[in-house]
Amino acid sequence: MMISNLKNPKDLVICLKFLIHLSLTDEESAQSIKSIITKHMGIHFEENESQAENLIAPLDDKELIKLTIESFIHMQEEEEVTKKGIMLMIEEIIFADEEVLPSERKFYDMAKKYLKFHAYKVHPTVELFEYLNVLNLVSASDFANIDEFAEIWIKYMGPDIRVYYNEAFQNLKNLDLEEQIKKIGSDLQKLKDIDDEQKLSIRSMVEEIIFADEEFTDEEKILYDLLLENLELTSGIEDFGNKMGFKEIFSHIENNRYFNIFINVVIVFTGIIVGFETNKSLVEDYPLLFHMIDQTIKYIFLFEILIRFVPKWNKPLEFVSDGWNIFDSLLVVASFLPFGTYPFILRILRLLRFTRIFRRVPQLRMIIISLIQSIKPIGFVGIILVMMVYIYGVVGTTAFSKNDPVHFGSLGIAMVSLVRAATFEDWTDLMYIQMYGCNNYGYESTPEKCTSPSRMPNFSIFFFISFIIISGLIIINLVIGVIIQSMFDSKEQMRKQEELANTLKNIDLIVKNIRSKNLEKLIEENEKKDLL
Repeated sequence: MMISNLKNPKDLVICLKFLIHLSLTDEESAQSIKSIITKHMGIHFEENESQAENLIAPLDDKELIKLTIESFIHMQEEEEVTKKGIMLMIEEIIFADEEVLPSERKFYDMAKKYLKFHAYKVHPTVELFEYLNVLNLVSASDFANIDEFAEIWIKYMGPDIRVYYNEAFQNLKNLDLEEQIKKIGSDLQKLKDIDDEQKLSIRSMVEEIIFADEEFTDEEKILYDLLLENLELTSGIEDFGNKMGFKEIFSHIENNRYFNIFINVVIVFTGIIVGFETNKSLVEDYPLLFHMIDQTIKYIFLFEILIRFVPKWNKPLEFVSDGWNIFDSLLVVASFLPFGTYPFILRILRLLRFTRIFRRVPQLRMIIISLIQSIKPIGFVGIILVMMVYIYGVVGTTAFSKNDPVHFGSLGIAMVSLVRAATFEDWTDLMYIQMYGCNNYGYESTPEKCTSPSRMPNFSIFFFISFIIISGLIIINLVIGVIIQSMFDSKEQMRKQEELANTLKNIDLIVKNIRSKNLEKLIEENEKKDLL
């Protein structure tokens, strides 16, 4: 967008030259920035560039900053639409590359301050974003919805939020949740002095973030109250109950310990019943009983799926993003389909119900997750193994096909034989056939197939032992190593999740500790005043 009706082009060029100085640009970046400026300013930049450089050249850093501030003050008389164009250009320059320097952020803040540009409701700060980071972490919303939160941030604070978010994230990343909460307790103290309009806008933004998923958890409420207390605001939420309703009830049921124990018992019972159903005489003697058990289990699982789905009914993608939810839902739907004429399929479906225990038991789930995470690296190991089998298969077919047509008669047969050898199953028999010839070993029961016996003792020893070492001892063990590493990573991830969950349970106590320390400071300040 071309900046129109610019009254102070020279002052703007001075400010832009200072920004270029702060950006620590190389020649390529400088050219890119210059093209951005030309796009927005047109000939105004070229006309005033030399004059601006002459003014800047003899100045030291302090004098340059003073001149830049003066230039911004001169531009206060520009129209709001012109100021908006200036800010858009500055944003484009600053965010032209991935890295935003703290000096560039300071320049941006200075531009908004002295231009008196108030296009957005909230002025972003690192302290505010540290609070938002923690709020997002404890939010009931899936953290994958960070883009949704970002949309809210941009609506209230503008597109320059990335630098504040990144800096806040760096400040918090080495702290555990308890330490993070303690830090935001002091951060919020720094926001006390902002104007009332800003405070109300921050409250509105936080409320919008909290109800992005139309839930208001206990953890969110504690952090929300902490914000209100430090900003000295009253709640903007009239009725918590209307915001929660039946969805919260369903959510509480889902997370209830006894409900989960009940479902686990039903799943185990399902596996036992499937075992009993293999006894045909038992099923024939008690058909009604088995039918009633099957129907009861079917509706229990249907109810459980509804319990998990209802809190997310307005966000179905969040529900289906979990593979376990899809698997469980398909099993429930399939159980209501008419498979009576296909008893084998029906029994398989009933047996698959039992596999749901993998979801319910954390230790078992860890193993499954580890196997799933291992698929990609195991795939690469598999490619190496297939290449080795193919190479040795071609060599084996060429060398051994006449002496051993049963195992090396063609490339396909040779590769199958080598895969078997890689598992250490009778690989020595394959080697001995080539060492002694098919007329002396391995073909006693089928001598008619040994039409061209030959002996290759030295080559066969080298061929098979090298193959076993590479495939059986190295490559196969790589697969085991990948799985063990994935299990270790999954275990570490589960440990962190448990720590987070335990910390969330104690979040109220942590916040109370923060308040206690704040009160302690106030008491100390009053005592000092009394002494004076």
